[in-house]
Amino acid sequence: MYMHKRVMKNRHAVRRVTGISFFIAVIFCGLVLINHPDGALAFAHIGTRFSEGIPKEDGGSTGYDGQFVYFIARDGAQAVPYIDGPTFRYQRIFYPVLARALSLGNAELLPWVLIAINIIALSTGTGMLAYLLNQMGVSPYLALIYTVWVGNLFALRFNLTELLCFALALWAVIAYQRERYILVILLLTLSTLTKELGLIFAGGLGLHAVVMKRQWRWGFLIGFTPFITLMQWWFILRLWLEGSPTSYPAARGFSWIPLGGLWSVLSQPEHLSQETRTVQFILAMIFLGIPAILLFSVAMYQVWRKGRQIVQREINNAWTLSLLLASVGFVFIMPGVSWQDPAAVYRVGAPLVIAGVLFTGNFYPKRLKWLVMYWLPASLIILMIPGLWSGGA
Repeated sequence: MYMHKRVMKNRHAVRRVTGISFFIAVIFCGLVLINHPDGALAFAHIGTRFSEGIPKEDGGSTGYDGQFVYFIARDGAQAVPYIDGPTFRYQRIFYPVLARALSLGNAELLPWVLIAINIIALSTGTGMLAYLLNQMGVSPYLALIYTVWVGNLFALRFNLTELLCFALALWAVIAYQRERYILVILLLTLSTLTKELGLIFAGGLGLHAVVMKRQWRWGFLIGFTPFITLMQWWFILRLWLEGSPTSYPAARGFSWIPLGGLWSVLSQPEHLSQETRTVQFILAMIFLGIPAILLFSVAMYQVWRKGRQIVQREINNAWTLSLLLASVGFVFIMPGVSWQDPAAVYRVGAPLVIAGVLFTGNFYPKRLKWLVMYWLPASLIILMIPGLWSGGA
């Protein structure tokens, strides 16, 4: 009877965590809407360089990546003239297409739909992370680190694709636990077509299915179907737009020296002061570099000391280990252009937060609160970006 009450209490806690996350996201967006003169369009952060064709040397503003999501959602295939790298931007097609469908092509409604999708994606993603922690016997409230993670707040602020990508991936993780592999493949494919970071989750779950469960067929389908689908979409984009997504700087330049891209922060363009570069380097090292090294070391320790036990006794939860290895691997090889952009590095580093929380909750549940407390101050970085609330960011 006591255990039943405890389980029910924890289930209610998962719902409360989802509600708290939703409340935080709404308040965050509300502050921007109240203070920014552009209203809902502030989240797209549109620059005049692409929207009006004003060159940078003539004073054209660049804006940020969310503007391309908005243009694709608003204009569909006709958005090409407003996009910096069409094949690169169109490969992340699911979020803008979903927003276009839900807004019924209404341009006035569209900015609000984009915001709503990301609010729901962030809160449900947090709720699913809380659910997974609850399944491990860990406090679901620790999942709130995902809501306030600085990279996710950037994604929410600028109408970016990561939040929907991660929500679909976390849903796929839950489906994987329940061995609903067709659904896993579908969700991971949609996640990858939202942003390529979905491949990290596909690789982690596919690795577990092959190595731990010895389910070779499902493992390869889970690991490679999203990738093959993305390649097919790339082929279509190449025929249509006569270019490749890999021609864009953010899609290449991976470092084969672990964390090699991080050092490029110190050699950024001259318009940034040496002090600014140093601060960016230190913060990125503290909140991504060091956790990646430590979590990788602990994961390798688990493999070395408990390799056979992980396979034989902890097979159902060992996916947290394979997911962590995939996430750490990506942080290690992340290109320098991603490290150099504060609004980008913490967004694309979010899989490390997800996998780190799940891995620690599984193997070291009593220490998870310390990892959460370590990452929590990263949320303050968003206060350091000038004009985030009222324009000019």
